[in-house]
Amino acid sequence: MTKKNILRCILFMMIIASSCQKDSFQEEKNSISKTEKENWLSANLDSKFANSQKQVTAYLFANDEMSKLVKTPNITEVRFVLGYKNNIIQVSIVGVDKYGKELGKVNSTILKEPNYTSKLSKLNEVSNGKTNKGTVLLNAHVLLPKDAFAGIEAWQEKLSSVSNLDEVTSYEGLRFRYFSLESDVIAAMADKSKTVNIAMFFGLNPKGKVTTILIGLDGNNAIKGSSQTSKEETDVYDATRPCPPYGDPENS
Repeated sequence: MTKKNILRCILFMMIIASSCQKDSFQEEKNSISKTEKENWLSANLDSKFANSQKQVTAYLFANDEMSKLVKTPNITEVRFVLGYKNNIIQVSIVGVDKYGKELGKVNSTILKEPNYTSKLSKLNEVSNGKTNKGTVLLNAHVLLPKDAFAGIEAWQEKLSSVSNLDEVTSYEGLRFRYFSLESDVIAAMADKSKTVNIAMFFGLNPKGKVTTILIGLDGNNAIKGSSQTSKEETDVYDATRPCPPYGDPENS
């Protein structure tokens, strides 16, 4: 084989390899340190933060790890604890008992996928507008897919405008430290066979405050139940409680 043909083969292989790469990036899992939690409380939510945070699509929690966490004896609540590093909010989940004692933790990987809007917009096409999830607890936290999409889009728009970011991430001047909900909600999400990751998206609730929106994803990080052939309902939950005002700010 001539040198010219060898170069052609190398170029062809590089093109193939490039076309096969996924248009997404997942950061390695990192445990949030005490310093990162403290940094979040005083972080300057300026344009530098907004530009960095806009690159974050979601925070992924492996379904098998979440399932194991909520099956831990005495865990009654899970908390999405916030930290701050490299101008980006960091998130990890801790499971606590009824006294607030930490019994387990799951760290997130940050999904960065620039073209995710097309996947996310499928929430507007999901036909199941059902709010009956079988229990009073799940019904209290279930969120209509279209409302989830609107909330996530509103947060992205807030980052684009870089306006009132301190206000929407705080309660009476005190920045949110974590969001919590009953572990049974996570257990219901983790119990779905096709769920590979439970994704946490930031969104704005009807009061204009930042909140956590939970959606079950498949192995391609696509929203489950968003296709017409899917037989499994889309799992979308919110109504998480921010601390403050709920919970103990010092116990986070």
